[in-house]
Amino acid sequence: MEKDIISAEIVQKLFGKKEVELRVKVVPPGRCPQCGCRRMHKHGMVKDTPVRKVLDSIVAGKLVYISWVPFRVKCPACGKTITCRPEGVQPWARLSDNAIRAVVACLKTLNYASVADLTGLNRNRVWRLAQKHVGTGIMPESGTPVVLTLDEASYRHNDYTCVVGELSPTKRLLTILEDDLVSTIENYLRELKRRGVVVEAFVIDMKDAWRRAIKRVFPEAKVIVDPFHLIQDANRRLDEARKVERDATKVSVPRYPLVKPREKLTPKERKQLDQIKHRFPALYELYQLKEDLRDIVRCNDESRAQQLLTRWLINADNAQNAEGRVWANTIRAWRQELLNLVHFTAQGRRYTNGYIEGKIAAIKMIKRISFGFRNRMSFIKKAFLGCCSRTEIPQLLI
Repeated sequence: MEKDIISAEIVQKLFGKKEVELRVKVVPPGRCPQCGCRRMHKHGMVKDTPVRKVLDSIVAGKLVYISWVPFRVKCPACGKTITCRPEGVQPWARLSDNAIRAVVACLKTLNYASVADLTGLNRNRVWRLAQKHVGTGIMPESGTPVVLTLDEASYRHNDYTCVVGELSPTKRLLTILEDDLVSTIENYLRELKRRGVVVEAFVIDMKDAWRRAIKRVFPEAKVIVDPFHLIQDANRRLDEARKVERDATKVSVPRYPLVKPREKLTPKERKQLDQIKHRFPALYELYQLKEDLRDIVRCNDESRAQQLLTRWLINADNAQNAEGRVWANTIRAWRQELLNLVHFTAQGRRYTNGYIEGKIAAIKMIKRISFGFRNRMSFIKKAFLGCCSRTEIPQLLI
């Protein structure tokens, strides 16, 4: 019992405080970094030299400081004077490189105020650390063919940024551009080309301006249309046609039997779909076009996909509903990009925007826990930091 009481007292003495200080011994360099002389000697020693102390890490909620007595050494050959300090501590710094990494790692999941409360630092100090030590982009490896993707993420209301990611050979976020203007995207692509990056394919939404910008910079790259947005566009057209039929006939037309995949319909929804087939044949024809387009998107044979797509365009051009002909023109304009999707799917490499959409969802969560941003660059760096790997922060500028 006495042993247990003593152990508890020791633990309380060591870990009862919020701060823990560790005294470290500074080892002078073995040779002069300028001339290589090994006869370094102490220089300018003062008896009452104050002890230096910097924050080094955070362990179990405790702030761990390291302290040492600074001294200088001088080379007799070249006269160079060196101030000796622990490894990873910069001149006049109050945080070591290790502490900066810890603060940046906390910023991946916490806002600036929460990290300031955790570390005991000022909130503006935490903000300045992020602005100074966090970059805004990673450059892909040059020479290796890569598959890139991009999408837009909202900064504030209708003010958007552009998120660029890599799908192959590794999945990672590359950068967040300041806006989604075509000129900004094209300048970024030209910088990639200047640095020797080889782009094999590009996965994008159905945005013609982006497609033309990619072709101007990388004419040999294959542009792939994202299948999710392709089907989303089909459901939007089908729902608009449903609303027109509803307003014209004053009869309620259920939405879910039309927009849900055929294989996921419940018995009740199948019955509703049969009623739509007999009462609204033009609307049901658009539904058939949507399901046929889903079959093309899921196809893994390029020659069969070409046949199915040709048949689909003929059916859409001859549809009773005028929306079918408008829809056919859109798919005809994106025919090659759709076939590129099937081309890579046949090789066992199916590329979609799913990865970058997940990162955009993470960016929305970062905006929510940070209660919004007033500074665009602060938003970009915080979002980029939060979307990178937990085990590695490659853009840390130390």
